[in-house]
Amino acid sequence: MLRELFPAQDPVLIFALLMLIALLAPLVSFRLKLPGIIGLIVAGMMLGPHALGVLERGYEVQLLGGVGLLYIMFLAGLELDRVQFIRHRYHSLVFGLMTFSIPLVFGSLMAHYLLAFDWKASILLASMFSSHTLLTYPIASRLGLPRQRAVTTTIGGTIITDTAALLVLAIIAAMHKGDTGVFFWPQLFIRMIIYVAAILIILPRLGKWFFRNIATDGVVAFSGVIAAVYLCAWLALIAGLEPIIGAFLAGLILNIFIPEKSALMNRIQFVGHSLFIPFFLISVGMLVDLRMLFSANQALVIALAMVLAGIITKWLAAFSTQKILKYTPEEGKLIYGLSVNQAAATLAAVIVGYNIGIFGEVVLTGTITMILVTSLVGSWVTDRFAYKVALKEEEEPYKDSAAPQRILIPLANPHTAAELMSLAILLRQRNSREPLYPLTVVQSGERIDERVANAEKLLGHAVVQALEADVPVTPVTRVATDTIVGIQQAALDLRISTIIAGWQGDVSSRSKVFGRILDSVLDNSAQMALISRCLAPINTTKRVVLAVPALIDHQPGFAIAIRAIKTLAHQIDASLLTVSVPETLERIRQVVRSNLPKIHESDVQLEKWADLFPWLKKALSQDDLLIVMSVRKGRLPWRPNLHQIPRLISQELSKINYLIVYPPERFWGEELSARENKEILSSFFPVEHIRLDLSERSVSEAISCLISPAFTRNQAAVKKIADKLTQMAESEPIELSPGIILLHAHISEIQTCIAFLGVNKKGWKLPHVTQKVQALVILLNSKFAPPELHLKALADLVRPLRHFHNAQELMRLTSPEEVIKMFSG
Repeated sequence: MLRELFPAQDPVLIFALLMLIALLAPLVSFRLKLPGIIGLIVAGMMLGPHALGVLERGYEVQLLGGVGLLYIMFLAGLELDRVQFIRHRYHSLVFGLMTFSIPLVFGSLMAHYLLAFDWKASILLASMFSSHTLLTYPIASRLGLPRQRAVTTTIGGTIITDTAALLVLAIIAAMHKGDTGVFFWPQLFIRMIIYVAAILIILPRLGKWFFRNIATDGVVAFSGVIAAVYLCAWLALIAGLEPIIGAFLAGLILNIFIPEKSALMNRIQFVGHSLFIPFFLISVGMLVDLRMLFSANQALVIALAMVLAGIITKWLAAFSTQKILKYTPEEGKLIYGLSVNQAAATLAAVIVGYNIGIFGEVVLTGTITMILVTSLVGSWVTDRFAYKVALKEEEEPYKDSAAPQRILIPLANPHTAAELMSLAILLRQRNSREPLYPLTVVQSGERIDERVANAEKLLGHAVVQALEADVPVTPVTRVATDTIVGIQQAALDLRISTIIAGWQGDVSSRSKVFGRILDSVLDNSAQMALISRCLAPINTTKRVVLAVPALIDHQPGFAIAIRAIKTLAHQIDASLLTVSVPETLERIRQVVRSNLPKIHESDVQLEKWADLFPWLKKALSQDDLLIVMSVRKGRLPWRPNLHQIPRLISQELSKINYLIVYPPERFWGEELSARENKEILSSFFPVEHIRLDLSERSVSEAISCLISPAFTRNQAAVKKIADKLTQMAESEPIELSPGIILLHAHISEIQTCIAFLGVNKKGWKLPHVTQKVQALVILLNSKFAPPELHLKALADLVRPLRHFHNAQELMRLTSPEEVIKMFSG
């Protein structure tokens, strides 16, 4: 019965056996503490036609194996960090030259003088040592290293050395056939140039059109991407190149449309790692016939020479690259583990050489042996040192707040929910263990059950979207009398760090920025907030344009907001262009360049902030994502014109995707540096909240004069608050330092925290203080604000003010701008 079944001929049985091997071989390998790749190769060798004969390397296996090889190259291009690749392109060039030239030179000399091959056969044999296959790339990919510099350098070098090795193959084959006429070289290079140029020009445009107009469904997007990859691979063959070059180019170009954290990327990786790549590894193992080593003269000697040449020359290339580029020893060994593996281009060279009569069967057997040994060595080395490199990557600490990143996404509109969830997935840090928190708020009252059911349906779609991208998610529903209360309560209960909300672009009142709900949430929160209006898929963005108003770099959470924006740009593979005014741009450059992740960065200097919109109208295109950084009212950089920006963008740049980003306040309990203390202090006081000319005023008059700019349309509130603060000054002032007192209160007339500073060089005589009061500090907060928010603001204000030993340090200053400069350090 078994003799009739095996070797398997039925396609269904062949596929079932391949799937069974793909399941069991890695499990056995892990039990033996070996990489799963080794198990797949050895299983293919044992069950293949040269051992047990359960499977033949027939058309079906060759087809699936070929598909898997191209899939590996496609994934290598797709997961490549293009910014890192471009930044380290010389690294790739160095490694490519080393890993091609060293094996070529040493291999040619060995084959000619040791194995007595002629020079054509020697050079072709040596070119097999020069090429390599990213057989162990899935190990690095699973450990989160596709964007690590050693991996990026290896991938770039692979394309260089494989292309060069295949060119050597084409030239040697043509010379052997006598086809190297006068038109050989022009035809070869013209075909290459035309193919590469066509792919680089046509595929990006086609991809952008596809993702904007066709790829509305996950299945359609996946099918379109895979079709493009294999079509590019076939066109490479038509152009006289190897299909692996076309698959890599397709991945490199589609890289810009498929974010690292997205449902589409998750589908692509899942299909590759579970199906096609295991099939390729099994098919490689089925090529091995160890009996041939002992059945022909010199077969064992040639095989041993080829194995040693492949292992040693690739080690020399990796070691030289490590020393030249000053990589760590672990990175050098990771490069070696990735590049020592021989398979695709090596097989192509030996089969062509065998078919045209340059090589005999002994070289074919030696090649198969070399493929087996180098695959085992590469798997072991990559598995061992990829873990070490990954551990070092994880140990690099972030300089910003160590508080957990918890993202809240209030959802109300089914048409924008998917876009907001996509944005949250892209903003989530790679090493974050926190789930996303999509939120629906259901207003209490009649028919509440129906509203709760609709809210759960909306949350269900959000949960599916997050899980498809392999991102943990915790749906949240709040029943409240008002949406504002529900959002604020959820943010407080879940200790949220970031709020992402959608906006339709409509403004209901000239006194509002985004409308009643979003304005209230912003005014009564300290978290980072992103207000989004994206009309086109965000993954088609080529450039992120970040507009930063003056002095916003002094906001305590500015660096945290920058890191979030850079994370978004990195995920969608976009460059970052920062636009600001001269007095702020230099500081912004430092913060942008010092924060991870590394992306392509540039900036534009405006003479004044009023020039922003004329510049945007000229410079922006539909491929850009505009991000405007703003601040809550009452902070140092705040100006009334910041409230007008969302309306102006909606009216004058209606076809542009944009975000308005509000930096977070500092997390409660953090230890701050002296410089950060001063920056926090400066953020409390807009220029109009500082008065240095109160010498001729009483305490009551001084307080009224100080707080009036914040209540220009409500003089009754000014009198009410001034009376309350005057009574406090006479009964319970807080003396911060000799001559400096603090008054603080909760009031109902405001929604955010504001502060004031007044100076009287003559001084006021007040009870309960040690000497004349020359500096008066006032802190007001909303009575609806959570107690911990007020305590945090109070601590942030008091802590740096205690660094001033007395009021005399303020007496020397002559303008509010000097005060701000002193506070800002």
